[in-house]
Amino acid sequence: MTETVLHRFFLLIAVVYASYVFVRFLFLFLWKKWIRALPGLGREAEMPPVPLVALRIVCIGLALFLCSLSFQPNSGPKSKEEETLYGVDFLFLTDVSLSMQSVDTFPTRLVRAKETILRVLPGLTGNRFGMIVFAASPFVYCPMTSDIGTFSDFVRGLDVDMVGDRGTDLEAAFRKAEEMLESNRVFRNRVVVLVTDGEDAQDPGPFRFPADLIVWSVGTTEGGPIAYKDEGAVLSGYLTRDGSLAPYEHSPGVVRTKANEDFLKSLAEANHGDFLSLNRTSPSAEDLKSRIRNMDRNATKRIANLRRSEGVRKLLLPAVLLLLFDFFFLEAWGRYGKYLSRKFAALLLVGFFYLSFPAGVSAVELDPGGNRIQEGKQAYEQGNFPNALEKYKEAESYFPGDPRLEYNRGSSRYKAGDLEQSLRNFEKALESKDNSLRSKAYYNLGNIYLQLGDRKRAAENYMRSLKENPKQEVARKNLEWLRKLPPPPQKNGQADLTKDKTGESRQTEGQGGPSASSETKEQPQGNGKEGNKNSKSESELEKMMDSLDLNAVKRKSIGSRNREVFW
Repeated sequence: MTETVLHRFFLLIAVVYASYVFVRFLFLFLWKKWIRALPGLGREAEMPPVPLVALRIVCIGLALFLCSLSFQPNSGPKSKEEETLYGVDFLFLTDVSLSMQSVDTFPTRLVRAKETILRVLPGLTGNRFGMIVFAASPFVYCPMTSDIGTFSDFVRGLDVDMVGDRGTDLEAAFRKAEEMLESNRVFRNRVVVLVTDGEDAQDPGPFRFPADLIVWSVGTTEGGPIAYKDEGAVLSGYLTRDGSLAPYEHSPGVVRTKANEDFLKSLAEANHGDFLSLNRTSPSAEDLKSRIRNMDRNATKRIANLRRSEGVRKLLLPAVLLLLFDFFFLEAWGRYGKYLSRKFAALLLVGFFYLSFPAGVSAVELDPGGNRIQEGKQAYEQGNFPNALEKYKEAESYFPGDPRLEYNRGSSRYKAGDLEQSLRNFEKALESKDNSLRSKAYYNLGNIYLQLGDRKRAAENYMRSLKENPKQEVARKNLEWLRKLPPPPQKNGQADLTKDKTGESRQTEGQGGPSASSETKEQPQGNGKEGNKNSKSESELEKMMDSLDLNAVKRKSIGSRNREVFW
């Protein structure tokens, strides 16, 4: 029976039971009146005692209540099971340049693209999905995964501020996709879905993808202005050619971006692929299924976390025992009670309960997992980090894979000096859907990379921390501190100027929330010759630092500093 049928059935039983209780007590009330009016009636008929009637009603009601609870759906224990999936790999190549904020497509081009992807995903179960995002430079945004929920979260996070290099370089994006397709990260049967407006000042030539191609064009050939809004910097308006924002879309100098459908159509034809304009047509999952119907399938295996749905069946036993107690004991007491002594009846009652229920009664711990976590937090606050890790390990069986538990374990390992394991814990904590927790995890990852001497990754994680939570001031301060540091030492034996500062200037965020960062001081500057010898990693760091300039839309990154068309 379905849950709806069961719900209606027990609702009907409740109505019948309430009617029975009402009629039974009404009869007892009227019986007393009839006995007073007709004295001889008491000799002709007998009624059981009122306490016995009340006890039987309570037993039946309690039994019915336990039966209803036993059929309520309940999440059972987690179990892991290996399953085989047969499908193809979808690699989305998504444009996140500023032109995707154009309002010629309601509400914007990027929002239309995100809505389309999210709408078709539920109908494509069994396949794997990945995404490369690009503006003036591309990067792998989401590796291949069969988890539609995880991939959907990545899609929702798409934003035009993801790539610091302003502009559009389709050629670089195509090369990045080709590199990923030829690696072992993507299987043999795959489809590339290109989502872009096709606008590129460099006019890329024809390109042949080593995969089936579907082109989704977004935007109109008439074009429209670019509406930009940055909550963190309180910037909003329409983008102009000098990188500033105008209050009105018809203001002088406002950029009007147009979709290049001719190029995208020629690209689809060159790859024998499909072209579709999201402004005129809304694709469905069936459209993509028809495209891959004749393709061979990839066989992939994954470990699925399953949670069996079951009722609280253990409550059926006491319900049956209550019904048996009512039927055999109370019924017999009502019929033959006058022939039995009270001591014999009490003996039967005690014997029934002794045989029905176990003799030993012990207290149980209601929330063992939560108690272990609380004990771990107390040990962490007392500075006993090994004990805290032990308590978190005990709690793992109650909360397997919980990002909050991974975050707490990472904090304890960081304090204990185990940076490698701490890094892995914080990376697992990034799976959380809580923006605040992800922000703290990114911040602590930045601290770890800083202690390991990797400034580039430290800066990346501080920036991601701010992306998740713009109010994370400690991450912003650390970025400013990083920007003031001198170049890292060269391989020719140059002295390490930051060794005594990186370890003590930054603090990890523990379970108690963001911790105040220590006061930082500018490091001693080297001579001019050493300062000019920036390594490749230092250049990349400078590139990211420049992208933090929130006072204008046109970021002064290395790649787009002199680019005229930066949208």
